[in-house]
Amino acid sequence: MKASSTTKSPRSRVIRPNLIKLALALLPVWLVLGMLPGTVMAQKKQAASGIEEIIVTAQRREQNLQDVPIAITAFTADAIEKAMFSDVGEYLTSTPNASFISNGARSRRQISIRGVTNFLGFVGSSTTGFYVDDFSVAGSTINPPIMDIERIEILRGPQATYFGRNALGGGISITSKKPTNDFHGSVMVDYSRYDTLDAEGVVNIPLVEDTLAVRFNLKSLKSDGNIKNINPIGGGNDLDYEYIKSSLRWTPTANLTVDVMFQYATEDVGMRDGVPSGVFSPFGFLLFGIGHGFPDRTGDGVPDPIIDGVGFFPENRTKTNFNFPQSVGTNLRNGVVRIDYHNNDLLFTSITGFINSDFWLQGDIDGGSGDWFNEFRNIEQQSVSTEFRVQNTNDGALHWSVGALYAEDEGDTFNRTFVGQVGVFGLPPGFNIDAEDASSSTDSWAVFGQVDYDITDKLTLSAGGRYSEEKKQDDTVGFSGALETILSVSGKFDDFSPKVAMSYKATDTTTYYATISKGYKSGGVQIAPIKEKETYDPEELWNYEVGFKADLLDQRLRLNASFFYMDWTDLQVSFQENLQDENGDFILFGGVDNADSATSKGVELSATALFTDNLLVDVNIGYLDAKFDKFVALIDGENRILDGETVPNSPKWTVNANAEYGFDIGDKWNGYTRLEYTYRDNINSTTRALIFSGFPWDVPSYDYFNLRIGATSDNLRIVAYAENLFDKKYFTNAYQKAFAGGMFIEPSFRTYGVRVTYEFGK
Repeated sequence: MKASSTTKSPRSRVIRPNLIKLALALLPVWLVLGMLPGTVMAQKKQAASGIEEIIVTAQRREQNLQDVPIAITAFTADAIEKAMFSDVGEYLTSTPNASFISNGARSRRQISIRGVTNFLGFVGSSTTGFYVDDFSVAGSTINPPIMDIERIEILRGPQATYFGRNALGGGISITSKKPTNDFHGSVMVDYSRYDTLDAEGVVNIPLVEDTLAVRFNLKSLKSDGNIKNINPIGGGNDLDYEYIKSSLRWTPTANLTVDVMFQYATEDVGMRDGVPSGVFSPFGFLLFGIGHGFPDRTGDGVPDPIIDGVGFFPENRTKTNFNFPQSVGTNLRNGVVRIDYHNNDLLFTSITGFINSDFWLQGDIDGGSGDWFNEFRNIEQQSVSTEFRVQNTNDGALHWSVGALYAEDEGDTFNRTFVGQVGVFGLPPGFNIDAEDASSSTDSWAVFGQVDYDITDKLTLSAGGRYSEEKKQDDTVGFSGALETILSVSGKFDDFSPKVAMSYKATDTTTYYATISKGYKSGGVQIAPIKEKETYDPEELWNYEVGFKADLLDQRLRLNASFFYMDWTDLQVSFQENLQDENGDFILFGGVDNADSATSKGVELSATALFTDNLLVDVNIGYLDAKFDKFVALIDGENRILDGETVPNSPKWTVNANAEYGFDIGDKWNGYTRLEYTYRDNINSTTRALIFSGFPWDVPSYDYFNLRIGATSDNLRIVAYAENLFDKKYFTNAYQKAFAGGMFIEPSFRTYGVRVTYEFGK
């Protein structure tokens, strides 16, 4: 149970779901479900087509989404364009039982699917598999560029038998548009609030008829940002983002296709996004002596807002006051060569590539006008892998796919933290209070495969598995306060993860399925002042799931549902400790702990209804109950019993709905209006937050609306939009990387703009 704290201030009030707005958002669905039997059937003769068929490749072959016995949320190119996705958080919020928290930068998202969260911020095993054109990017980024995309697929539950990398909690697969043998392209310009200018260009050029073609993508995004630094040094969270991608497709014969891709992205933000919460973390207590400290962790810890003159969230969502320049950003480089060769009824595929990212965080980290701390941090991560697969392509009763992967992951961290002019703990200005030079490496290989056998025309049995081995090495030299570290540790981990599934096609448009599958994430090594914390165990998960998929009423109503139960052992959970030892010396360290056991169970429902030929409504609802069954966690130097507590970043309810109405504008233009609604239930974002109560440890539920109005002709699209239409004040979590104003919060804001896209060569 949570430790007690002081009475909650109005700012810490948990916002309950706005039931009126939720009901209004879902009203079109109830109308659809209530009126479809009469209205749709009456229109049967007028409408020849129903809801668009979505093609996915989750099982390494093109299939109708409704025929795949996996819980999948998929977005087509048109859906991606209409929703204007540009960030991993945007398509996750459109997925049942998916969530994310943001720690002040695009590259510092933490995502959760069915409560399975990657708490680990370093290179190595990832909780969620992330693939761009079948190449794993999770070792270097969790938020790859979204531009010129053909399809996004989010697979929920363990995915071990079809992908090169393991995927404990689920997989995200992004498929890019490929070069084609015709000249075409597009230019997009988007101008929105905060002087934000987003420009994109795409051009596809055939070089040799029916044999060789190239495709180029360019993007430039600049913004003044929604937060300003009132300090004389100025600045704020101004953004400069550049992206370039080139693709080549060579088809020398009808059986051979070679794809070569290279992309580069760079993002530089003037500060880590955030405004002060006014509530100190335990580390803030060490500095200032008030707040959530030792031994009773009581007290509001609210500093005087006059100190920095900006106030606290939610009254302040636009200002901060820091006295030393900041910079946060990432450089990303990625190259992949893919070869597909068809030979009779076999398809041979090889995928070889690399990805490299260089993340930096520099400057003021105390977040206030006093010169307390400055940090200079660089994290470089690189992954190189090669994958080979063979599968059959005939239309018989047996479908199979086998593959092998070899990968090398490397990470290097450089970190220095210096005491500012104010001085703390009696230390002189410029004193190096924290330093880390660390390198880590992981060598891994795996073999995997799956067989699907059609026992009858209606019944299919699937079986597969994955065997993997990983060798890890960690070398660290550094100190944090009084804690000195010289560490060189290695470890080896291996696993076999099986899967069995059965699907039954009751009718041509209705499929039932059941799955039992295992997910796995290897253990690792880490810095810790406690010997038994220098290693942590592998994480394992068993997923039991049943579901159904149905297209009803002449394909005007699509219903997909899944029911799951997941049983975890040794769940890997991050921790951060700020301590003073028996000598009064300051110690700061973080790492990974293992929860003995946890369970996650829930329900997911997706409904799409074509109410009329002009009105399409889509609703995604998730219910989740993810809890620690047995977990004694080290928090603030003491063992805390967290049995029965909800796993961080696991909202009980997630809801996303959108309704799109199309209409004609004269003879050459078509228009549409699109209303989007998102709701996320309350969460605690970290294990530490589980022992506290009140703001900002308890992250309240929130909801918001987006509105888009567009018009399209043969080659021109114009869209006006407003996101967070009613300017709701919400946040996804609070993070500790600022002290003078308490923990910092990345605030919500309303934005609006106009996007114009011109296509040529169509």
